[in-house]
Amino acid sequence: MLFIIFTSLLLCGPTLTISTVELSPTERIQVALYWHKSLKLLTNISLTSLLTATSAFVATWESVPYYSGGGVVTFQVVLVSNGDRSFILINYGDIAQTGQVWLAGYDTVDSVNSLTIPPASAPELSSSSNINVNGRWSFRVDGSLNLPANFLPFGDGDVVNPISDDGSSGAIYLQQPFKYFGRTYNQIYVNNNGHLTFTQPLSAYVPYLNAGIDIIAPLWTDLNNFNGGTISYREDTSSAVLAQVTQAVNQYFPNVPFTATSAFVATWDSVPYITGGGVVTFQVVLVSNGERSFILINYGDIAETGQSWLSGYDTVDSVNSFTIPAASAPELSYSSNINVNGRWSFRVDGSLNLPANFLPFGDGDVVNPISDDGSSEAIYLQQPFKYFGRAYNQIYVNNNGHLTFTLPLSAYIPYLNSGLDIIAPLWTDLNNGHGGTISYREDTSSAVLAQVTQAVNQYFPNVPFTATSAFVATWDSVPYYSGEGVVTFQVVLVSNYDHSFILNNYGDIAQTGQVWLAGYDTVDSVNSFTIPAASAPELSYSSNINVNGRWSFRVDGSANSCDTCTEHEACQERSGVLGCVCLDGQRPNLEFFDAVESCASSTGSISLSRCQLFESGFSTETLHLNDPSCRGTLEDGRLLFNFDNEDHICGTTLTSNRTHFIYQNAILSNLRSNDQSIISRARWMNITFSCAYPLIQTLSMPMGIRAEGGVISQEVPGQGRYEIHMVPYHDAQFTSPYEGEVEIQVNQQIYVAVEVLGVDESQIATVLDNCWATPVNDIDHDIRWSLIIRECPNPEDGTVEVLQNGNGTTSHFSFRMFTFSGNSDRIFLHCQVHLCLVNNGRCAQSCEVGYRRRRRRSLDFQHSAAVTMGL
Repeated sequence: MLFIIFTSLLLCGPTLTISTVELSPTERIQVALYWHKSLKLLTNISLTSLLTATSAFVATWESVPYYSGGGVVTFQVVLVSNGDRSFILINYGDIAQTGQVWLAGYDTVDSVNSLTIPPASAPELSSSSNINVNGRWSFRVDGSLNLPANFLPFGDGDVVNPISDDGSSGAIYLQQPFKYFGRTYNQIYVNNNGHLTFTQPLSAYVPYLNAGIDIIAPLWTDLNNFNGGTISYREDTSSAVLAQVTQAVNQYFPNVPFTATSAFVATWDSVPYITGGGVVTFQVVLVSNGERSFILINYGDIAETGQSWLSGYDTVDSVNSFTIPAASAPELSYSSNINVNGRWSFRVDGSLNLPANFLPFGDGDVVNPISDDGSSEAIYLQQPFKYFGRAYNQIYVNNNGHLTFTLPLSAYIPYLNSGLDIIAPLWTDLNNGHGGTISYREDTSSAVLAQVTQAVNQYFPNVPFTATSAFVATWDSVPYYSGEGVVTFQVVLVSNYDHSFILNNYGDIAQTGQVWLAGYDTVDSVNSFTIPAASAPELSYSSNINVNGRWSFRVDGSANSCDTCTEHEACQERSGVLGCVCLDGQRPNLEFFDAVESCASSTGSISLSRCQLFESGFSTETLHLNDPSCRGTLEDGRLLFNFDNEDHICGTTLTSNRTHFIYQNAILSNLRSNDQSIISRARWMNITFSCAYPLIQTLSMPMGIRAEGGVISQEVPGQGRYEIHMVPYHDAQFTSPYEGEVEIQVNQQIYVAVEVLGVDESQIATVLDNCWATPVNDIDHDIRWSLIIRECPNPEDGTVEVLQNGNGTTSHFSFRMFTFSGNSDRIFLHCQVHLCLVNNGRCAQSCEVGYRRRRRRSLDFQHSAAVTMGL
């Protein structure tokens, strides 16, 4: 008699709900034969699931009737195992309909792991599946005890690496590129020895950084999948996995807006060390959304080893490199940098949108609420911040790009003269409801304090300073309210109780048609500054301290400036700010702040009285030349500005008139309010100064027995100074000047160079207008012989050649030596020279026959002088 009952058969822990049947010896032999014949097939099937089966237990119910007699059922369950991994295959044949209670699935002793196959009727089992094979259901049931919960699923659908000592996958072409510290890769290699590379496979089994390649090494050591284990990979874009990695990144990097669009998963499952000392199980996940990239490294059981090993990552130039600081390999399984045992996570895109001078942000920051025109709560500072004479113990980070001290500010249209102390790195209408993150922290870590101290010492070298606090507020990829784009910027308030500075750091700033303003203001607008960028994107590459994308200001009110007051100054308070005022009798030239100007060559400087500026309400920090990055330096009570025409142009312009060429600049202030305000009562400054150089010079060269260098040095009070040299040479290459006791024979060719020193060669050319000889050292002597007339050789003297004229700061000509009949055997040379602006393009002219020479404007020959050079 055949009995059919539904019971629970406990196999290897889980309870499998199957039909138990009493079999005859003949039927048991048939089952055994089926088991034997199917073993090869089961092994082949299980290979796709990264398993090599070593056992298959098969139980079959063939045409067994229901107890009610309503029909028969045929099904089979196969328990597949390799000792470590266990699976079940449930195969359904014909299943009759029944009114009996039935259930298909599995359960465990504590029901922690339990599943019920969900068909609505028993016959549906024959056509349903969870693996896309009608009538078959399959489950992994070993419990994966070696894998922590944070491992991503692996196995199904993975590609398996070849079994090869020191081998690798082929090039794996990614569906979505992966950014790795500024470089974008479309392919990757999974190397058997525990690392990923991008440009080529890597067989190295002894780990080392500074390898000259971009590499991610979850566990770089000598592994051998020939002796067991599986190395597999896949690029996963399923919604379930993307949701899982997105949640992880958002948890570990809460201030980085991120939604994953791709996850590349590589897993080393129970792979032995080459020495055979044990096996390792770990996984690396490359998570990306096209712009931002992260890696998650998950560790399972890691056996101890005496082999060399390394975990971390490195880059081509090793600028970005990290080694996980575990003392032993097994420690990887319970260490972490994100407080999740056995998991390490890193951002690896390189943060290309942020310049190097951004301070770190995100980790440990407090995030502002998502609110249009919103603000933080009052933030109580650990250390007071001095702002132009007032000390504040609290601050507000307002979503629309500004900081205030006494109350939050929702205003989205920027304006100075607001009656508030305000710092506005980028005041405009922003909306963090549409994306981005606004965050802040007060940082007193030694690393950050060292960084901001170094910056302040570099930008303000005359102020002894060591930072004790840095308040950092960052707007990361926050959209304009208009939706035109996003902005990334940061403001840092640096302080040590007595001195206070602000650093404004700008990343990518999108163009906008919105009204915007960048700068700072005070309650009474006595101290106010607007960054003079013509457009918002210009903030990213402009500067007042010669560091693109960074502006820096001292904002404590210069209370300590009294320490530098000179004997002609006294410390007093004006408008709530301490500073150096002038003592009686120390206010000369009040209209121009006792301006003193100096000009030499193509350089110029001007200094103003510091005490007169302070008494007039001008802060030395708000004054600059035409280029806002060119600010003054304090020297002995005077604010000194300077420029040159090479590396420190500072907005200097070069012009000319009928008599002079002129370098011109101006001292400006930015105390004026933005155009958004209808009126302003703030004072402003515009002092124009210039260095003028005479265009025309006349010089003479006496010739005789002795050769002496001739130099003319012309200096006009309040004007520039330069030198003209006239030197005779033996040769046409102008390499051998006449020196010492020499004698020049009549009819011998002589070569003459006229050189102007102390002017900018790129902008000024020397032009010989006229050259002539006289028998005595008198340029106006009535006996004379012309050599050059109106820039060209005298047509009556065929020996004269103009070799170079108007093509640089040196002009050359030559002629054959002669004497004046009936006079001295000496002659004296004289040349009239003018300086020409090269950018006019009219310095050199042709002297060819038939060429129509242009007429020049009449020029004033004032400031002429003579230089004597005996020969």
